[in-house]
Amino acid sequence: MSATNPSPATMSWTLQQRLQEYARAMKLAEIIYQDPNGQVCVVHGVIRDVLSRAGRDFVVLGKGQVVSADHIIMIDGERLTKG
Repeated sequence: MSATNPSPATMSWTLQQRLQEYARAMKLAEIIYQDPNGQVCVVHGVIRDVLSRAGRDFVVLGKGQVVSADHIIMIDGERLTKG
């Protein structure tokens, strides 16, 4: 895996940097993601942390909820996924 060709489970460097900025600023955001059951969820909260485990990236939300980064659809109206 290279920085220019991340695996589907890892996010691009640019996206990782943007999410880290949200986490550092504790900025309130609207986060739209798809849960493991396929339901689209909308959360208004802060991103507490961005982490990588076992080759996958995750976002920890304000109440401790962990969301796989590849399931995030939009943050603050900006689409993160293709299609």
